Parts: sequence; structure tokens; C-alpha cells
Amino acid sequence: MDHKLYDSVLKSAQRMVFCIFFVQGSFACYSQGVNDSILNVIKTKALESNSDALIIKQNGHILYEDYYGKKEVPIYIASAGKSLTSLAIGKLIDDQLLDSIDQPVHSIYPQWKQGNKKRITVRMLLNHTSGIQNHPNASLELEPPPDYKVDNIIDIALAAELSHVPGEKVDYNNKAVALLGGIVQELSGMSFDDYFAKSFFKPLNIYDYEWIKDRAGNPTVHGAFVLKPSDLIKFGELILNKGSYADERVISENWINESLKQGQDFTPIWGLLWWRLPEFEQRIIDDELWESWTEGNVSKDFLEKMKPMQGVLYKSRQEFYKALEVHLGADWNQILGNALKEGLESSKRIYGKKITAFYASGHRGNNLVVVPEYNIVAIRCADHIGFDYDSDFFSEFVPLISKLGN
Repeated sequence: MDHKLYDSVLKSAQRMVFCIFFVQGSFACYSQGVNDSILNVIKTKALESNSDALIIKQNGHILYEDYYGKKEVPIYIASAGKSLTSLAIGKLIDDQLLDSIDQPVHSIYPQWKQGNKKRITVRMLLNHTSGIQNHPNASLELEPPPDYKVDNIIDIALAAELSHVPGEKVDYNNKAVALLGGIVQELSGMSFDDYFAKSFFKPLNIYDYEWIKDRAGNPTVHGAFVLKPSDLIKFGELILNKGSYADERVISENWINESLKQGQDFTPIWGLLWWRLPEFEQRIIDDELWESWTEGNVSKDFLEKMKPMQGVLYKSRQEFYKALEVHLGADWNQILGNALKEGLESSKRIYGKKITAFYASGHRGNNLVVVPEYNIVAIRCADHIGFDYDSDFFSEFVPLISKLGN
């Protein structure tokens, strides 16, 4: 046999080998069709960022699983739960309890049959275009101290004013998602937690979980789920298998396809509460954006510091962030937020057309990632006391997982 051909066959065979081993409390098996150097980077960075759980599966087999010397327990997944809330809306359609996501919200809550609110549809709640007033940081508005609970999240969402005309702008919105929990309760005749458990937890064999609820007992579905990492990854397998789990149909393939498509006309990075990862994301502060800053009365001191970045094409988001740190300092994120008032963007984004992964994303870098091209699903969770956002977030997790397959 030709030596080059022999080496090729041997390498292919080595990739197909099944292996099970324990190393410092971690478990790995079935290394097939992955880039080992990227896998090692992921494992190293997960450890360095003080992760509480890392699980990577391909073709239904575990590539790597680690709880870093701790017992696996349910973890608060924060806004990653928004993607699970999207599944509940799809289930309402499957159960013929919701006619369509283009159904107006006022058909469920008649008090919204007034002004511009009557234009808001269920789809707009799912794709962040409802226009209802919202703060993107839920803890600053919906979960005030000292006990981090609100009286009734659904009432708060219903009473919210509009900050812009429905359908005319995309804006990440916690209140809109919170109202989806009320819609599930109104149409199913069950509490959201009971409906979700019946529809998903039971068929996915999930029994150890908790809920974050308001004082009225409503799960705060913009961030309500507390799950074991090994159970969270089952939702990734559900997505990868187009709505089936263990050869049983749980939710329609139609809904999976609908929720993963670009959900509105403004940006490709959002489906219906699922994030979408383009093959690349470039950043630039072009002349048009710079002009919006000068006309928006941005401070001269800020403009002077940012001048060297004008017109420079940054090949990735991370490269852009590093440049911001150079010109604004370690607190660049806060400085940027203070300098640019509402409606002013920090950069123009240029995206690749190909979508390489779909993911659910939450505070502290709690991420569930699905890479259909390589049949890979992965989760990384962190919920430990003393979490340091700068060192523990693991911002590269999603793009690294998207490049893991060979």
C-alpha cells in the first residue's frame, strides 16, 4: 500500500477510535472528526475561566465532560433560558393553542388594543422588535435589591410604555420575553412551569430542576431556568435533531426551522430568541457612524480618544474590543456606554453570510451551542460565588466550538 495512503487511512481510523478515560475528575470519550488543537484550547480556557461545567458531544457521544472536581448540581442559566422559552411558544402552536406567531398580542391581552400597542404581535416579542420600554440589563430594572424579586413580572411587562414604534427597530428586550410566559399561561390554562415540564422536561427525562419566580409565582422566563448542565445539553440535541429526542417527536421540525431563521430584517445574529453565529463579524467606525457621533453631541474628549480608530476595519469583534481597551482603557465598556447615548451605535457590523452555529446565551457565559454541520452540541456553565466577569466569562467559547469540527 502507498505510504501516504496508509497514513491517511491510519489517521482516519484513529479518529474513529472509542476511548474512555478519567483525568483529574474529567471524562472524555469518542474523539471523532474534531480539531484536537482547538479542543485542547477549549479545555484550557474553560479551566482558566473557572468554569463549573463543560460538556461537548458529537453524534450523540461525549467528547469531553468536566465538573472541575465538584458534584454536578442545577445551575442558573440566566438569559440562556430565553431560547427555551421560544420552544414553549412553538409548542403552543403544535398544540393548536396559538394560531400563529403573527397573532396580535391584544387578542390575548385586550388591554393592548390601543395606540401602537395594538400593532405588537407575538413574533415581535420573540424577535426583539416590540418597541416596549426596556433596560437590557434586567437586574437594573426587573430585579431590584434587596431580595431581587418583583411583584408580578407579567403586569410590569403589560404596563410598559413604548420606547419606539413596534417593528421599526430591533432591541434586546427582557420585558417582551417575560410577557411570553404570561401568554403561555393564558393560552394553555396552566402555569408556565407546569406546561414546560409536561412538554419538555418529561420527554427529555429531566427531573432535577428549579425555577426563578416573582412574588406572584410566575416564572420570570427572561431568566427563570435552573438546570443541571447534563440536562441543558439535551435541548441542544433536541435542536440538532430538528425537534426529536431519543427518536421521539417532542416539537415540530417546522418550529425548529422557523426559530433558527433570521427573525427580523435588521440583523442576522438573532432568530426567535436563538442567537446565530455568522462565519465572521467585522467592525468599523466609518464616516457615517462618526458623523452620527458628532451630531449626537458626543464629548470632544471621547472623540479625540477614538479618532485613531476611525476608518479602521477590525477583522473580529475581539480585535475591536482590544483596540477599545488600548484607546479608552480597561473600563472601555463603561466609558463607551456613558459616551454614546441611546440610539448611537459603537461600530458598524459586517457579517459573513454563512451561519456556523446557533446558541443560547446567558449572563456569566452560560452558553448552549449547536453546530449542525459537525453534529456538535456543547455547553459551558458558570455560576460560582465570586464570579469575576473579566476573568471568568470565557467570551471565546461559542466561536471556538463552531470551529471544532473537521
